[in-house]
Amino acid sequence: MNGPIPDPPDRSFWDASPTLRELLQRTLSAGEFAWSEPRLREMGELASRVVAPLAAVADREWPRLVTRTPAGEPVNRVDYHPSYREMERIAYGSGMVAMKYEPAVLAGHAPSIHVVTFALGYLFAMAEIGLYCPLCMTDGVARIITRHGTAGQVERVVPRMGARNAADRWTGAMFVTERAGGSDVGANEMIARRGHDGRWRLTGRKWFCSNVDAQAVLVTARPEGAPAGTKGLRTFLLLPHQSTGVEIERLKDKLGVRSMPTGEVRLSETEVEEVGGFGPMLEMMNLSRLYNSVAAVAVIGRALHEARHYAGLRRAFGRSVIEHPLAAETLRDLEAEHLAAQLLTFACVEMLDRADGGDAEAARAHRTLVPIVKAVTGKLAVPCVSEAMELIGGNGYIEESPLPRLLRDAQVLPIWEGTTNILVLDALRVARKERGHELLLARIGKQFPGEAEAIGAAFAGLDERAARGWVDRLARAFELTLLAEAGLTGALDRLQRRPLGLIPGARMA
Repeated sequence: MNGPIPDPPDRSFWDASPTLRELLQRTLSAGEFAWSEPRLREMGELASRVVAPLAAVADREWPRLVTRTPAGEPVNRVDYHPSYREMERIAYGSGMVAMKYEPAVLAGHAPSIHVVTFALGYLFAMAEIGLYCPLCMTDGVARIITRHGTAGQVERVVPRMGARNAADRWTGAMFVTERAGGSDVGANEMIARRGHDGRWRLTGRKWFCSNVDAQAVLVTARPEGAPAGTKGLRTFLLLPHQSTGVEIERLKDKLGVRSMPTGEVRLSETEVEEVGGFGPMLEMMNLSRLYNSVAAVAVIGRALHEARHYAGLRRAFGRSVIEHPLAAETLRDLEAEHLAAQLLTFACVEMLDRADGGDAEAARAHRTLVPIVKAVTGKLAVPCVSEAMELIGGNGYIEESPLPRLLRDAQVLPIWEGTTNILVLDALRVARKERGHELLLARIGKQFPGEAEAIGAAFAGLDERAARGWVDRLARAFELTLLAEAGLTGALDRLQRRPLGLIPGARMA
């Protein structure tokens, strides 16, 4: 430390994340942990020492849309600062996407591949959330084509998605949102027409297209004559670099995640390939919601790391900040919230691994839990980052600190892939259709039988006005259950005294 203001922390994010290490040691077999630990350690070092400084540069040096060459010829491309390209090299080179589709890796590690790759993503997202969005969508396109595409689509597309080598790599995106729709996707107006040659072509505009210049994109459109609502929508595969009639009209000027380009796109008789109905796109959205949750706990983890370091070294009123009881209590509250949200998120990730392995009950619980986890973690990220900034004080508010960028980036997390209210409605729809919440309540009941019974009883007469409180209560009860199962009594006792913690607007059902 030089003088009274601490230097920034200089520690690997892996070393600074003991709760993640302990979670993985409980979740993974000894062999799987031994296989993954060197990869996670390397990512922790790179994220802290290389990616985090690059992310600060990429946040200032936004991508730009180029519409003319220096000679005046028309073009339509996005130019990136070298800092973004270097972050791509590190992220994709780690295999956090590619490993999920590499037969040699899956042959030995398929049962825990999501836990390991999302742990890699957590460490990366501690440094950079903007690029974590394209990583998410690249994984999403590869997953959907693997599960729903034709043999030809799988062969042409999947090996390129998230390839470790930049020369072979395609990245993914999903173009869903339109002016007419927003969260009401069923109101979308993009038209799909099938020509005499049997090929599909799309015409219309998409309003929020993140990773706007991706090489493989899933797009929703309504075939002529199809019914209204999401039932009439189909999912199509667009390969922009192999198609005509694709124009990026402009890039969005965003509050946060500014390193990554989000734009408006016009399609004009653009040739695409059919993938399926709206179901495949819904699957991709659910995967994106899980990524969103990982990003939320990661940004809280980074903010905590910064605040913990600063409070331990900064002196105020004759002693370090952390020695003051109010500051210590605030930090412990934040740590408990983070730990619970981390357990909740990775429980959902673990369910995905089991679901992919053929566990039908895990798949059912996963579908129910995804919107709940996304809702509560996304909502939690903003006040937690803000509270960490406040612990640091004025030095956390200036742009030399990472906290302003973290706070701007965190604000997108309750919005992307469904706002909190939309997610609550999705959670209720899935619970009523599949009764997956009963699986969660059965697990809760082993630790807190009275609370499980009360939550189950409340569901029977639940109306929309009380739905958000019910979802918050279910999420908190499941968090407490996970803490109890892991024997983490300190955080358990703290959160039991503060049932809904820092979640703004939350209320008991």
